Amino acid sequence: MKIKDRNKWRRYKRRIAKKIRGIQSIPRKQKILTGILVILLITGVILGNTFGRTAAEKEAKKKIAAAKKETEQVKADWEAEKEEAKKEAKREEQIKHEDERPWNLVLVNTSHPMQDGYVPELATVGDVQVDVRIKDALEKMLQDARKAGVNPIPCSGYRSVERQTQIFNETVQSWLDKGENYWTAYDKTSQEVQLPGTSEHGVGLAVDIISNQYSNLDAGQADTPEAKWLQANCQKYGFILRYPPDKQDETGIIYEAWHYRYVGEEDAKKIMESGQTLEEYLSETY
Repeated sequence: MKIKDRNKWRRYKRRIAKKIRGIQSIPRKQKILTGILVILLITGVILGNTFGRTAAEKEAKKKIAAAKKETEQVKADWEAEKEEAKKEAKREEQIKHEDERPWNLVLVNTSHPMQDGYVPELATVGDVQVDVRIKDALEKMLQDARKAGVNPIPCSGYRSVERQTQIFNETVQSWLDKGENYWTAYDKTSQEVQLPGTSEHGVGLAVDIISNQYSNLDAGQADTPEAKWLQANCQKYGFILRYPPDKQDETGIIYEAWHYRYVGEEDAKKIMESGQTLEEYLSETY
């Protein structure tokens, strides 16, 4: 074979060898791709299971939380029903006791409204009207106060439901005029003025008494000689300071140094000496 032919043959051999190597390399690439696909598939399965478990766990937690919330609500409703049943039973017991109480110990407040349409037999003392049954006691207390050198003036006695409504609405408006919103004005008013139908003034057993030197119904009234004399002596005549200081939690009403309620001499002495409110004395609530 000629040299030229030999060189040509070598070139063919190299080309063939290269093609053979290329052919041999295909399975290797397929193996690599297959391996990569398997790895991806396994990874996908693992991740899928992980994410699946996470989603299932989240869903289970949601269901558990919802069930717990529903259980708590059922329990709360049950407790509320029990509490309401207790209140109703207590209210029935209170009504029974109220029927057994003498007229002078009738309780009138937010949870013990006065009887609809009730109007007491009235008598006039000074410029106010009161239940005729307390007229003599009130006049005696005022006379003895003057003899002691002080001059208390009754400024409010019996009030009709219509008059109580007017006073309540006017007080709400006064708070609104000071810039309070309606609900705040209403709340503050209810701590100063009883709602219509829940005021002792409506049964004629309460009287507001002020100093002839100080007419404001505010904290300053407590510092007057008249207020001090009344607080020290009112029980002798059957009256009590109805809304004492530091007793708002028991009565629902702020301290009123001017508001006196007739309960009779025997009970007045017990109440004033014990420092109780009428609610506490009767084991009732407001």
